[in-house]
Amino acid sequence: MVNRIWHYHFGSGIVRTVSNFGQLGERPTHPALLDYLAARFVESGWSIKALHREIMLSATYTLSSENIRGNLTTDPDNRFHWKANLVQRLDAESLRDPILAVSGNLDPTIGGAPSKFSDDNRRRTLYALISRVKPDRTLAVFDFPDPNSTSEQRAVTLGPLQRLYFLNSNFVTLQSKALAQRLKNEGGDNDRSRIQRAYRLLFGRLPSEEEIAIGVVFLGKGGDEWPKYAQVLLASAEFSSVN
Repeated sequence: MVNRIWHYHFGSGIVRTVSNFGQLGERPTHPALLDYLAARFVESGWSIKALHREIMLSATYTLSSENIRGNLTTDPDNRFHWKANLVQRLDAESLRDPILAVSGNLDPTIGGAPSKFSDDNRRRTLYALISRVKPDRTLAVFDFPDPNSTSEQRAVTLGPLQRLYFLNSNFVTLQSKALAQRLKNEGGDNDRSRIQRAYRLLFGRLPSEEEIAIGVVFLGKGGDEWPKYAQVLLASAEFSSVN
């Protein structure tokens, strides 16, 4: 459990073969650290929250992503965590839920029966019905594991199908329209203030003057360009990854 939690925070486990601690698995990069965290996990009453807190308050978690030439030569894969891994892509569930959240359509209801996976399903992906006979193609595009077999960790791939999904998906189109309407309702009465609201909502920051200028030019073409602009923001790498 400790190794898996570390894996999700840093992109790789202290033991990189997260389900195999045996002779055929990889050796831990920091065996003493793994033993320490495991002991702390037991002492805290098996509290996952306490373990998250200990990891996230560590100096390692707050490291800069700056490359240091000597370290890069010695450890190019950053196995010894001498820097922060710059970007981690969101998995399928963690990408779909924020799209619903920023559009204002996420259903926060907790518990209940699983819901059929469809464009009008607003529940968190956690509650989606997963079929072993006919896996959902959208989730598969974003590396959702095959439900017919166990998977120790998610594959991470980047390909044209993922970009095409944001261009052609009916789900993304619907949420883009909802996001555009939300920005019109909450962002004031001019494009500049709405662009600022969009960046705060999607990226947690204010846009630069250059980004505002690009947005204003695009939105000034005439017609209803806001859904298209919202779709572009949802399709951006900044929205679909964690820095």
